[in-house]
This record gives sequence, structure tokens and C-alpha cells, in this order.
Amino acid sequence: MAYVNNSTWQITGRTRHGDLPDDWRERLAARLGQRPRRIGMLAELALYGALDCLDAAQESALPEDVVLRLCSLRGAVTAIGQVLEQNRQDLPMPFSFLQSQTGQLLPALASALNWQGDAGIVMARDPASLALLAAQQAGPDGMLLGWVEEAPRRSDWLRLARCDAPPTNFVAANSFAEMISPDTRYWRLGNAGMEIARGQT
Repeated sequence: MAYVNNSTWQITGRTRHGDLPDDWRERLAARLGQRPRRIGMLAELALYGALDCLDAAQESALPEDVVLRLCSLRGAVTAIGQVLEQNRQDLPMPFSFLQSQTGQLLPALASALNWQGDAGIVMARDPASLALLAAQQAGPDGMLLGWVEEAPRRSDWLRLARCDAPPTNFVAANSFAEMISPDTRYWRLGNAGMEIARGQT
């Protein structure tokens, strides 16, 4: 796939919550038509946020050339703790072991999104590093980006599509919070890193 660099992207969808609602698991089950099974907490959180983001973007399916990237600082800590506890007593249970492998959530996402494509997980302390990496790798159909943690629970996603008529009022992004702010509508790569714009001028 040919990557398109130095492009401008418009944020077309984002997760529509601040803190996760108490009934997020029930909402996920309703969205999927059934409760997800055997995929672990991190994957459930990722599914909830990604599907909510795509609903906000009014996309029923993810285009093939979208780059999907997910960032997590700690990964599947709940499942890892279970595996360590089971290992003290005997061998870990197979599903506990699989749930502890962060890469297992990518097939769960692909299945729920009915999508095949370029997907990856980045373990990073700086959440902005995911945005920079994805922007350098994004194809013609843009990006779906997620930041997911189990503790404290978080599942924040952005859908970005290429913009052929970008605004001109770009400024350097001083923080990750600025990049994902509800007021920010556009991203582009500049010489010094990510630049953002708040709207059309």
C-alpha cells in the first residue's frame, strides 16, 4: 500500500463520552447484539470506544485502507494479574493467557468492524507518539486511533479522514490534550511535529 504523507486530516468522529458510563458493557453488548466472550477487559474497552467513534463518524464500515492504531501504557493488566496468580498455583488457564496478550484485541476489533487492514498496537508513555506515527503511515482513507487503558478505565478514539480543502489557521500542537480537544477539527504534519486547526476559515 502506498502511504500518503504530508496530508491534512479532518476529525470526522470521536468517542462521545468523557468518563466511561457505568453501563458501558451493557451498551457494548447492545451494539454488538450479544455479550463479547473470552476477549478480556482491554479488548472490550477498545471495542466500546471504536464502535462509538465510528457511530459518531456515521460510518457503518471501515474503509480497507484506513490505518488503525491503538495506544496503551499498561496493556492488559487485569489478565496479566490473573495469569500470574494462576501461575503460582499451576499452569495458567488458556483463555487467561490469551487475554493477557495485547495483540489478541486486534482480531476482536477486526471482527467487530468487519474489516481487514493495517492495524497495530503501540505501547507508549507519550500518547502523542501514536498520533505522529499514524500520521506518517496513514493511507488514502485516513486513520482510526485509540487510546485505551484498564486502570483508570479509558477508551478514547478519533476517526480522521483526508481533507482536500484544509483551513489555513494551523498552529503547532503544544500538548496531546490540544490535539484531541473537542475544539480541534484538523491535523497535519509540520516540520516540527503535529499541527492543529480548530475550524474552517
